[in-house]
Amino acid sequence: MLAHDLIAEGIPAIDPHRVGEEALRRMEEYEVMHLPVVGNGQFMGLLSEEEILKNGVDTPVETYLDEMSKVSVHRNDHLFDVMKKMTDSDITAVPVTDEEGHYLGLITRKDLFDFYGRSFAWSEPGSILVLDLEDVHYSLSEISRIIEAEQGMIISSIISRPSETRILLTLKINQLDITRIIAALRRYDYEVTASYTEAEVADHFKERYDAFMRYLDV
Repeated sequence: MLAHDLIAEGIPAIDPHRVGEEALRRMEEYEVMHLPVVGNGQFMGLLSEEEILKNGVDTPVETYLDEMSKVSVHRNDHLFDVMKKMTDSDITAVPVTDEEGHYLGLITRKDLFDFYGRSFAWSEPGSILVLDLEDVHYSLSEISRIIEAEQGMIISSIISRPSETRILLTLKINQLDITRIIAALRRYDYEVTASYTEAEVADHFKERYDAFMRYLDV
């Protein structure tokens, strides 16, 4: 899925001649802390709540355009790249532009996380395994072969990196009872650091999701 597929509907950009107070009202209305500044169809900068309060709510936003972040994504960027840019920049929304810098719309952090929450088969019945391994020993095909030998199937996977040489591999498995799969992985010297049943997965991710939604509403 690409950036242009997740553009939010109905969130207007702010004209550079408008004052900060109007931008703050729009941020409150649409539950974001960043708005794109657009003039003549061109993306000019990403306005933050912090910048408005620092420069004064009665000040036209054009007077501090140079202070604004110019972070944006291209319409054909993958959503993984959108997620990375949004996370690295710590922003609640990211503008989408075309090849000429024309503003096409906005992707909000809430919409992006909602999309990932619905993706990766997390809602499918099954269990979750977390493996801790050195990256030089990582082979998804071998891990999949071990799991399939126990009549299981990987329906989703996510990699995170706690250090330069190790990875955490989170797997969604299509079985509710994964005792034999865990035992098989350990026979092949894989370190299973965590496992969750379907009920535990639902409670765990609902708790994390609810906490994240509360954070977005702050």
